[in-house]
Amino acid sequence: MFSNLGLLSSARCPDPSCGRPRCFFTHAEASSSKSTLPLKKDIPSTVRQPAKRRSEAEEEERVRGVVRRVTGEKGGKIINTASVQRKVENGNGISVRNVATPRTPLPPTTNQAPARPPSTAVSTPAPVNTARPPVLPIALKPSPHPRPDRQKGLNTLYTQYAKLYAPILHLSPDLAHTSAFAQEAETASSSSNVRIYKTAIHQAAVSISKRSPPDTLDHPSIGTVKESRVAHEVAEKEKLSKLSREKIEKYCLPIDQFQTWRYPNPLDTSLTDIPPEEVKVNGEGEERVCSRCKVPFVVSSQDIEERTKNGECKYHYGRTLPERIEGRRKWIYTCCGKERGEGGCQDYIHVFSEEDDDAALARRVPYKTTAQVIGKGDGGLGRWNEVVAMDCEMIYTTAGISLGRVTIVDENGEILLDELVRQTVPVLDVNTRFSGITPDQLQTAVMDLPAVRAAACMFIGTETIIVGHGLENDLRALRLLHSKVIDTAVVFPHDKGPPFRRALRDIVKEKLGYFIQDRTSDLGHSSAVDAKSTLEALKWKVREDSE
Repeated sequence: MFSNLGLLSSARCPDPSCGRPRCFFTHAEASSSKSTLPLKKDIPSTVRQPAKRRSEAEEEERVRGVVRRVTGEKGGKIINTASVQRKVENGNGISVRNVATPRTPLPPTTNQAPARPPSTAVSTPAPVNTARPPVLPIALKPSPHPRPDRQKGLNTLYTQYAKLYAPILHLSPDLAHTSAFAQEAETASSSSNVRIYKTAIHQAAVSISKRSPPDTLDHPSIGTVKESRVAHEVAEKEKLSKLSREKIEKYCLPIDQFQTWRYPNPLDTSLTDIPPEEVKVNGEGEERVCSRCKVPFVVSSQDIEERTKNGECKYHYGRTLPERIEGRRKWIYTCCGKERGEGGCQDYIHVFSEEDDDAALARRVPYKTTAQVIGKGDGGLGRWNEVVAMDCEMIYTTAGISLGRVTIVDENGEILLDELVRQTVPVLDVNTRFSGITPDQLQTAVMDLPAVRAAACMFIGTETIIVGHGLENDLRALRLLHSKVIDTAVVFPHDKGPPFRRALRDIVKEKLGYFIQDRTSDLGHSSAVDAKSTLEALKWKVREDSE
């Protein structure tokens, strides 16, 4: 209503019996006495009658009722009703009621519930009432869709979600409310007008009604239409890429190609039947050629710290890649940027490796087949997996290149074995830049090579398929002969063919879209990451061939 401007306040009211409390006209007499007009005894019904004065008992009962509603106390005895003051008229004719301060309640007895604590300034959100359909919040984000239409759409979505989630609502009672709110908000934000909004709500409700009922809270059918679609795509992708034996046996390296890819021959018994007198684990005092600088030297573990300071071996640890510089093609080291043929950028001690000479490796530590490690007992050393991935890290000792760490993961990427190897001969270089192993970590190793090999065969049986990249080096380091292998270097061949191989990091970057082996030189590689990456690369190949 508009406020009264008082324009008619000087005019006399035309109704002599007027009793309106807010009349626009004046009721004063024309005489200078300005006495008020006498009112009729019959007061119109429009005039508010004064409230009747309550008795003291009625007033006390009324106060008790207020206390019961506010505090929840059934008895309402915490108010001192004797101190309640009655209505009094102040100077302006306004009634005032003064109620005394409540008494402090007594400690609750066994039959009396404790009083509610006083409410704080910050209130917690009220829980969702799952017994009734959801209601749009009052502070709703503005949208071009009327609120009644959105509430109707929310009710439609809730009905379908309640039917879909019926088997699991006991696990999460507010799940239908949450999904309905999320789906309605998503639909409202993507709809430009009411007609499109209503159509989208109808399509979403139909899509929800066609889902398979979930039996767990992480089922792909849970969530909005978009979330459910993504979850189903992920589940289908995992199903297609599951590494069952039937799907991946065709990628196993045939026995007749073991020599082409420089794998130890699992049928060569000369690698396992080594006379004890021919076994020489330590190469101390032998004349060898350094694997780094190609300089002849005598293997020795004496004065390693002093020799390291003097830097008897100068080498490049990086690869050479072709670059065009000043119009000429040059081969540049990736470690320091120098051209091929220039002096090394690193100083250390000489080391050596038997490389792929399996006979020489067998004289250090004899090979064993998987069946020999397992033995003929029932069940062998453990329960064997159908598919595992393996990656090993190498170090340099007086026995040549040796196994420093072995990691085995299952087809889901879960680590089955991750163990450092205790060395039985002096260590020359832990090769941290590539192995990721530090001298302090190696000191904590408890199992030697035969023990680690036996532990690996708790998961690797004679028919287990081992997946890896450059797996022949891992099998040599572990001194294990195995015939069921999948090498991602063979599955993703180099353009030039064998013996050239693509790097695992290049395959992962191209096929999977992420980077590995990009850690700093102080951290080195991670055998667990490399093993999991070979599995993911093989899964990608299986999906591609299935489509």
